[in-house]
Parts: sequence; C-alpha cells; structure tokens
Amino acid sequence: MGGVRVPVRPVLEEVGRINALFALEEEPPGPGWVSPGGAGRQVLAAEVERVRARSGPPAGHTGEEVEWRVAASLFQQGLATRILSPVLAAALCHGVLLDAARFRWDPHREGPLVLRTSQETAEAVVGGPRRTADRIEAAVLRGVLTGVARSLSGTGRVAPGLLRGNTASALAGAARSLGAARPERRVEAEALVGDLLGRTALKGTGGYAGTDAGGAGVFRRTTCCLYYRLPGGGYCGDCALRP
Repeated sequence: MGGVRVPVRPVLEEVGRINALFALEEEPPGPGWVSPGGAGRQVLAAEVERVRARSGPPAGHTGEEVEWRVAASLFQQGLATRILSPVLAAALCHGVLLDAARFRWDPHREGPLVLRTSQETAEAVVGGPRRTADRIEAAVLRGVLTGVARSLSGTGRVAPGLLRGNTASALAGAARSLGAARPERRVEAEALVGDLLGRTALKGTGGYAGTDAGGAGVFRRTTCCLYYRLPGGGYCGDCALRP
C-alpha cells in the first residue's frame, strides 16, 4: 500500500519500554525462524510440549500430567499477547501499524520465545480509531492469530471458541498494560478494544464490566482458558468461572 512510511526502530524502542510483553526485536530473523501465522502444526505442537514440560515441575508434576489442551491454550494466549501488545501500542502511541505477518520466532531456541521483525518502515494509519480497528482486525485477528488457532485446533483437542476468548483476553490485557504505563492512552485503548470485541472476529468472547478503583476497565471473558486445570493453577482475573 502507498502512503506515509514511518521508521520502525524508534517505535519499537519506545513501546518496548512498557514491559517485556511489548518488546519486539528489529533484527533479521535467523535461519529456520518461523512466522506465527505460518508456523504449521509440527512447530506449534512442539511449542505446546515446551509449555507442558515447564508447567508440571513447579507443582511437583511431570509434563505428561499437564493436559495437551491446557498447554495449547496457555501457549496461544501468551503468543497472542506478545503479538497484540506491540501492535496495539504502536498504533495508539505512534499512529503506525506493525506488520504482524512479518514477526518471527526461533523454534529451536533453548530460552523463552523472542519475537523479531525485519520490518524497517511501517505505514501510518489514517482515518481515525475505526480505521485502526479495521486494520488490526484484518491483519491480526482474522490473519495471523486465526492461522495459529486453526493449526492448534487441527493438531489437538482444543476448542476454537476458547482460543477466540484467549485472543480477546490478550487484547484486553495489552490495553490494560498500555493504559497503566501510558495513562493518557487508557481511554483510547479501551475504546479500541470495545470496538474490536463487537466485531465478528471476537463477538461474544467478553466485554468490559465496570471499572476498578483506579478507573481502568475490568474485562470479563465468557470462556475459560483452562488455567485452573493446570496443577496448582486457579482462576484468572477475567475468567468466566469466577463468582
């Protein structure tokens, strides 16, 4: 697409200071690095096994005792958070749209998942908040994250509706973190989330249910991520199962 292009590096440096979930390295991906939407079932299944392996021991269990669908859910929600957080912050704080289809991670790493992008410039988003929501819905919710969910659902027994709920939770969580670090963006971030939650990609997954003592919106989802089924787990703050 044409239009104004903005250098990405200063944007990534600034939003990366919010917290680690907003960090995105601007470096050429190494050999064998994969994109989230095109990772494929074998790569995603291996990521799920990583989650199983590290989730059991803290509670005195083996990875085999962690249900595959629980680990798949936790992996997908974590990945959705890592993708949506920098995209949301870049759009709201800098008016540019990062290309999530160009994000990459190393499936052969030994440490935590790190996202990189070789994107050097990003397109400035014009047309106001609704246009920003249009772009995020098309490129991320219906694009990259739908590809991840489809592959996971096709690999093991994890409900597509649960994964949609995870994406909604990740989006609301990213907005909450952004609003805490950049208070001047809180209302705008929550409005964008509210818009996206009303669209087909996320419709019925949850919504804001009042505000907390600090005035931030409280998101409550309609599904459960299954964290409570993890050995030693419990209910998340936005869980539908909470009283």
